[in-house]
Amino acid sequence: MNEGVSKPDGEGLLKRLDEAVVLQRTVLQLRKDLRDEELPVPAVGEGAFEELRARVLTLLAEREREGAHAFGLVVNRVDLTEHQLRTAMAAGGLHALAGAVVLRCLQKVLSRMRFAGLG
Repeated sequence: MNEGVSKPDGEGLLKRLDEAVVLQRTVLQLRKDLRDEELPVPAVGEGAFEELRARVLTLLAEREREGAHAFGLVVNRVDLTEHQLRTAMAAGGLHALAGAVVLRCLQKVLSRMRFAGLG
């Protein structure tokens, strides 16, 4: 995973959010993992990552206020490792963690598409 998760200039994975199908599937994955059916699909373009991160940041802050169990459930559903969690929190707190969550869901989508022969 991109260690510079708090910076959207890591091109590579983030550039794939410029594709409507990838963006749509990433939002669907985020909805599933975060259990947030109201997560809107941002416009395709360079602002998509930051829009998604902002929404995920709000949700993470809510879960953190609810306690360690609620917060841990989100991290586990997204499938972040303990190392990724600690690295993100040390690099930029919840803001960086929100970026890591979006990137992890994007990775899941791209992996599925690759193995299905779609990307």
